Amino acid sequence: MLRTTLASLIALAALVGGAQQACAQARRQIYVQNACARPLRVLLDYTDHKGLHDQGWYYFNPRESSYLRAPTGEKLTQIEDIPLYAYAETTDAGRKLHWQGNGPEMKRDGGIYRSMPLTTRVDGDGDILARITCD
Repeated sequence: MLRTTLASLIALAALVGGAQQACAQARRQIYVQNACARPLRVLLDYTDHKGLHDQGWYYFNPRESSYLRAPTGEKLTQIEDIPLYAYAETTDAGRKLHWQGNGPEMKRDGGIYRSMPLTTRVDGDGDILARITCD
Protein backbone atom coordinates (compact mmCIF):
# COMPACT_ATOMS: atom_id res chain seq x y z
CA MET A 1 0.00 0.00 0.00
CA LEU A 2 2.75 2.44 0.98
CA ARG A 3 4.72 1.50 -2.14
CA THR A 4 1.64 2.12 -4.36
CA THR A 5 0.97 5.48 -2.72
CA LEU A 6 4.61 6.52 -3.08
CA ALA A 7 4.62 5.49 -6.76
CA SER A 8 1.42 7.48 -7.31
CA LEU A 9 2.92 10.57 -5.68
CA ILE A 10 6.07 10.29 -7.78
CA ALA A 11 3.98 9.93 -10.96
CA LEU A 12 1.84 12.93 -9.96
CA ALA A 13 4.94 15.04 -9.26
CA ALA A 14 6.34 14.12 -12.69
CA LEU A 15 3.07 15.13 -14.37
CA VAL A 16 2.92 18.46 -12.52
CA GLY A 17 6.58 19.15 -13.30
CA GLY A 18 6.00 18.34 -16.98
CA ALA A 19 2.94 20.57 -17.10
CA GLN A 20 4.86 23.43 -15.47
CA GLN A 21 7.70 22.97 -17.97
CA ALA A 22 5.22 22.96 -20.89
CA CYS A 23 3.69 26.22 -19.60
CA ALA A 24 7.13 27.78 -19.24
CA GLN A 25 8.01 26.77 -22.79
CA ALA A 26 4.76 28.23 -24.15
CA ARG A 27 5.62 31.77 -22.95
CA ARG A 28 7.67 33.70 -25.48
CA GLN A 29 9.10 37.22 -25.57
CA ILE A 30 7.27 39.70 -27.82
CA TYR A 31 9.28 41.28 -30.65
CA VAL A 32 7.52 43.86 -32.85
CA GLN A 33 8.68 45.09 -36.25
CA ASN A 34 7.37 48.30 -37.73
CA ALA A 35 7.64 47.24 -41.39
CA CYS A 36 6.04 50.53 -42.39
CA ALA A 37 7.97 53.54 -43.69
CA ARG A 38 6.04 55.74 -41.25
CA PRO A 39 6.33 56.18 -37.46
CA LEU A 40 3.76 54.33 -35.33
CA ARG A 41 2.42 54.22 -31.84
CA VAL A 42 1.05 50.91 -30.58
CA LEU A 43 -1.19 49.67 -27.76
CA LEU A 44 -0.88 45.98 -27.02
CA ASP A 45 -3.16 43.37 -25.42
CA TYR A 46 -1.06 40.37 -24.46
CA THR A 47 -1.57 37.25 -22.35
CA ASP A 48 1.09 35.93 -20.03
CA HIS A 49 1.06 33.52 -17.09
CA LYS A 50 -0.76 36.17 -15.00
CA GLY A 51 -3.65 36.87 -17.44
CA LEU A 52 -4.65 39.45 -20.08
CA HIS A 53 -2.96 42.87 -19.93
CA ASP A 54 -2.92 45.99 -22.05
CA GLN A 55 0.25 48.01 -22.34
CA GLY A 56 1.37 51.07 -24.27
CA TRP A 57 1.94 53.41 -25.88
CA TYR A 58 4.98 51.97 -27.66
CA TYR A 59 6.56 54.26 -30.26
CA PHE A 60 8.35 52.94 -33.34
CA ASN A 61 10.31 54.89 -35.92
CA PRO A 62 9.97 53.76 -39.56
CA ARG A 63 11.37 50.23 -40.01
CA GLU A 64 12.28 50.00 -36.32
CA SER A 65 12.06 46.72 -34.38
CA SER A 66 12.13 46.10 -30.66
CA TYR A 67 11.24 43.79 -27.81
CA LEU A 68 8.32 45.16 -25.87
CA ARG A 69 9.03 45.94 -22.23
CA ALA A 70 6.96 46.58 -19.14
CA PRO A 71 7.46 49.90 -17.30
CA THR A 72 9.75 47.95 -14.94
CA GLY A 73 12.06 47.16 -17.89
CA GLU A 74 11.39 43.44 -18.15
CA LYS A 75 10.56 42.01 -21.57
CA LEU A 76 6.88 41.19 -22.06
CA THR A 77 5.97 37.57 -22.71
CA GLN A 78 3.03 36.10 -24.58
CA ILE A 79 1.59 32.61 -24.35
CA GLU A 80 2.34 31.17 -27.78
CA ASP A 81 -1.05 29.77 -28.82
CA ILE A 82 -3.15 32.75 -27.69
CA PRO A 83 -3.76 35.69 -30.07
CA LEU A 84 -1.80 38.89 -29.55
CA TYR A 85 -3.95 41.99 -30.05
CA ALA A 86 -2.91 45.55 -30.87
CA TYR A 87 -4.17 48.94 -31.90
CA ALA A 88 -1.69 51.04 -33.88
CA GLU A 89 -1.71 54.36 -35.68
CA THR A 90 0.73 56.53 -37.59
CA THR A 91 2.12 59.55 -35.75
CA ASP A 92 3.52 61.71 -38.57
CA ALA A 93 1.85 64.60 -40.39
CA GLY A 94 0.66 62.45 -43.32
CA ARG A 95 -2.75 60.84 -43.73
CA LYS A 96 -3.42 58.99 -40.46
CA LEU A 97 -3.51 55.20 -40.76
CA HIS A 98 -5.12 52.99 -38.07
CA TRP A 99 -4.76 49.28 -37.36
CA GLN A 100 -7.88 48.33 -35.42
CA GLY A 101 -10.56 45.66 -35.32
CA ASN A 102 -13.10 43.86 -33.17
CA GLY A 103 -10.68 42.69 -30.48
CA PRO A 104 -10.55 43.77 -26.84
CA GLU A 105 -11.08 47.47 -26.07
CA MET A 106 -8.20 49.39 -24.56
CA LYS A 107 -8.53 52.73 -22.78
CA ARG A 108 -5.71 55.29 -22.90
CA ASP A 109 -5.51 59.05 -22.54
CA GLY A 110 -9.31 59.42 -22.42
CA GLY A 111 -9.84 57.40 -25.63
CA ILE A 112 -11.18 53.92 -26.30
CA TYR A 113 -9.30 51.88 -28.89
CA ARG A 114 -10.49 48.63 -30.51
CA SER A 115 -7.67 46.18 -31.07
CA MET A 116 -7.15 43.62 -33.81
CA PRO A 117 -5.37 40.27 -33.72
CA LEU A 118 -1.83 40.52 -35.04
CA THR A 119 -0.39 37.95 -37.39
CA THR A 120 2.47 36.40 -35.47
CA ARG A 121 5.01 33.62 -35.81
CA VAL A 122 7.79 32.18 -33.73
CA ASP A 123 11.09 33.51 -35.10
CA GLY A 124 14.50 31.85 -35.15
CA ASP A 125 15.27 33.15 -31.64
CA GLY A 126 12.09 31.56 -30.25
CA ASP A 127 10.31 34.91 -29.80
CA ILE A 128 6.80 35.89 -30.87
CA LEU A 129 7.37 38.08 -33.93
CA ALA A 130 4.62 40.55 -34.88
CA ARG A 131 5.08 42.66 -38.03
CA ILE A 132 2.99 45.76 -38.63
CA THR A 133 2.94 46.71 -42.30
CA CYS A 134 1.44 49.62 -44.26
CA ASP A 135 0.24 47.47 -47.17
